[in-house]
Amino acid sequence: MAFTKDEWEAGVDWPRYLAGVMEHASLWRHHFESAEVDGISRRRLGALPGPRKVLVLTEDWCGDAARSVPVIARALVGTPGVEVRFIDIAGHPELIDRHLTKGGRAIPVAIVADGEGREIGWWGPRPAPLQTLLRARILELGSPREEDRGAFYAPLMAWYHRDRGRTTLSELLLLLERSGTL
Repeated sequence: MAFTKDEWEAGVDWPRYLAGVMEHASLWRHHFESAEVDGISRRRLGALPGPRKVLVLTEDWCGDAARSVPVIARALVGTPGVEVRFIDIAGHPELIDRHLTKGGRAIPVAIVADGEGREIGWWGPRPAPLQTLLRARILELGSPREEDRGAFYAPLMAWYHRDRGRTTLSELLLLLERSGTL
């Protein structure tokens, strides 16, 4: 099961979600306004093997979410055959508990379902190359401490800046294109 009907209905559309962002609001808006969906990705979105529903689990305080979720919104909102909703996990812990990362709650997560609501897969909490970089830093330096948080995460933020959402979109497209026949 991807998500229940109640979980889907608890999600909101992008304009409503973005309007409710309280923490890092300027960062969220910046990443949405600067996100680009190239022509090839747009064509791939237009050629999906069937209807898709995407429920994005997020929270406005999350730095990874502020950098990835606006890219997802830019790509999916208004795409024919794709419905997308955004939901804060604070009120829905059971939903994130079905989509743990290495046994822990990590966001954002984008759950992709087919038109019948069957889960195709899920993406998150960050693009694979960045997840690899994070794990390497933790192995090298240990988990970040409050006093060195900025220095610990600086290479990750630089990666996001260089990538500009391209890897997030590419990985999400692979999920959206799964199953069905062309």
